[in-house]
Amino acid sequence: MTAKQLMLVARQTYKTRIKSVGFWSLVLAPMLILLVIAGISFIITATQSHKTPVVGVVNEPALATYLKKDDAFDIKVKNVTDEKQAKRELTKGKLDAYLATANQKYELVNSADGQSVSETKMKASLNTYTMLAKASAMKLSPTELQTLMTPPTLTTKFQSDKGETRGCAAADTANYALASALGILIFVFLTSYVSMIAQEIANEKSSRIMEILLSATSPAVQFFGKLTGIALLAITHAALYVVAGLVVNVFAPHYKYLKMVKSLLAGVDMGFAIMSLLLALVAIFMYMVLTAILAAMVNDQSQVQQAVAPMTYVAMIGYVLTFTLSGQPHNTFLNVLSFVPFISQTLMPARLGLQYATMGDAAIALVLELIVLIFLSRFGLRVYKRNVLTYSDGNITKAALSSLKGLFVKTKD
Repeated sequence: MTAKQLMLVARQTYKTRIKSVGFWSLVLAPMLILLVIAGISFIITATQSHKTPVVGVVNEPALATYLKKDDAFDIKVKNVTDEKQAKRELTKGKLDAYLATANQKYELVNSADGQSVSETKMKASLNTYTMLAKASAMKLSPTELQTLMTPPTLTTKFQSDKGETRGCAAADTANYALASALGILIFVFLTSYVSMIAQEIANEKSSRIMEILLSATSPAVQFFGKLTGIALLAITHAALYVVAGLVVNVFAPHYKYLKMVKSLLAGVDMGFAIMSLLLALVAIFMYMVLTAILAAMVNDQSQVQQAVAPMTYVAMIGYVLTFTLSGQPHNTFLNVLSFVPFISQTLMPARLGLQYATMGDAAIALVLELIVLIFLSRFGLRVYKRNVLTYSDGNITKAALSSLKGLFVKTKD
């Protein structure tokens, strides 16, 4: 196997796929979905009513005065003499809600078809008003009241087995959010590119063109060349999304959803991000190699889905289990599975993000993935050689069992 031949096959695979409608549909579909969601969100925001709700305060002039001066609560306040008048004005649409008081208990009555009044903000305003009233009755000074209202400061840290402590909070939330998003991206990439590799190999095998190709190159060149070409295609796919994100950041830096993403990413620990990406990258390569092996066993295009379906289910296991991690730092079953290749790419980052695992644990999971990748590449090539020119009428299960019998039997290349 020569590097020149390898790159020739990789380049040909890359060029063929990047010019296809299927690849660009795969790239543009998520972007179009995001654009549609952004457009709908914009239309809803632009067409919604921004009319300030009118709230009547029943026979409480002091409370009405306070609410009028409360800049944090955007409402129009109207004094009402009694509850009967408030009900009449609410029915006629002159009020959107009214606030009544009885025995130090408040009742907010909203109109079914009026502007909505935030119950949360109303509670906050009433709490502050009640506290000020009690402070005035107790003759507390503004300084004393401020001291009374100042909440305590709580800093949360985690201590490792070695006695080291480190902060968490926002970083943990950001890390876990990134792990969850990474799980979705891995699943999308796997379902897309696993199928692409399978179709690439199955198409050449079913068209009997492999006899011609292998007369000029070796099976190793075809095997690793196609994998390299598809891997470059996946990298291009990811790079296009990065470029799209940078363009949005330049032309719409104040878009609220972009600001939310940037705020979240700002809290991500760099070491965690690098380790998670390495686990994901090696896992994707593992799935690609395994797909090439299985694709060599199929007889025609009709068996492609049968070959790749089990891998899709395996890829889902790790992602689904990430939702069961919270609150289970010592679950033996989940801890063991987080080291298992083909599952660890999503489960280990999630554990790491929740600080249920250490960087040392993640490094072990990464090494295990690399070992499996080397094993698949070495012994999988032998399976590829045995099957790429083998045509049978049996199903793929029989072909797989036949190949596994000779997996550890040395053959002359």
